[in-house]
Amino acid sequence: MFSMSNCLDNFPSELEVNFSCVTDVFSAGPASGVLILIIGIPMIGIAKMYLRKIFDNIELDEGLENFLHRLAGVAMWALVILTAADEFGINVTGLVVGLGFLGLAVAFAAQDTVENVIAGVFLIIDRPFREGERILLPKNLGGIYSKWGDVTYIGLRTTRVRSTDGVLLTIPNKLLAKDAVANFSHSSDMELRVRIRLGLTATWENVTQAEDIVKDIAEKHPDIVQNPKPPEVVLRGFGDQEVVMEIRYYVDNAKKMRPSKSFFVTEILRRFEENKVTLAYPVRVNMNSEVNLDNLGF
Repeated sequence: MFSMSNCLDNFPSELEVNFSCVTDVFSAGPASGVLILIIGIPMIGIAKMYLRKIFDNIELDEGLENFLHRLAGVAMWALVILTAADEFGINVTGLVVGLGFLGLAVAFAAQDTVENVIAGVFLIIDRPFREGERILLPKNLGGIYSKWGDVTYIGLRTTRVRSTDGVLLTIPNKLLAKDAVANFSHSSDMELRVRIRLGLTATWENVTQAEDIVKDIAEKHPDIVQNPKPPEVVLRGFGDQEVVMEIRYYVDNAKKMRPSKSFFVTEILRRFEENKVTLAYPVRVNMNSEVNLDNLGF
């Protein structure tokens, strides 16, 4: 047991009240443990408040900031509790070893959760994407809920993504850490290239007229940007029954990719029809029927 100071030997019949006695009382094990808890617990809150202010003055990713704040809080609580336990006479070394074995057992029992937390730490540190950015969903999810989604929250265990179909997905971090992540909204270079391929009936007049129409459409579309390269039309070569044309242009936001492509396709169909430009497509003709070959581009 703890040995008390001389001033407490005859307590409560005799008590010498002086500064030395008060010091001896608070230096006794249980009293010191209580004092550590009384002072230490409020100090944790104050320290976390100042730590948050320090983080606010440093340019850190919000997810990384929250992770470090939580980690510091856990470390301070552990320090206060273990220090107080030592003053109460508890074998702290044995307690730490026991907690280590308990943690190891929990880790084996919750291996999936541990994997997700570790993956979440790497996602927060590596930052392949941030909240608000558009990414390509993992293959096993993208086929069901749309291929793209906007990141709404990055946590230690899961990441929440709202797909372009409006479905809010809670994705385990290990799926994002193991799969290749395509980020369509990376802040360092926002321009994204869109490609449209089509097959044209293989005549000189048809192909050159199609080029002029496509270039005119590209010049008038407000979402198409000139950097890093202006729009271009490339003839990739001859196919089985057509000349393959590829239209390439850039937009400055991932959310403009599909709308601009839809506009382009609509305008191509309208302008080609107005100017008698023909698209090539496989044709199967039944020679026993009356067929006007002029309508098929021949």
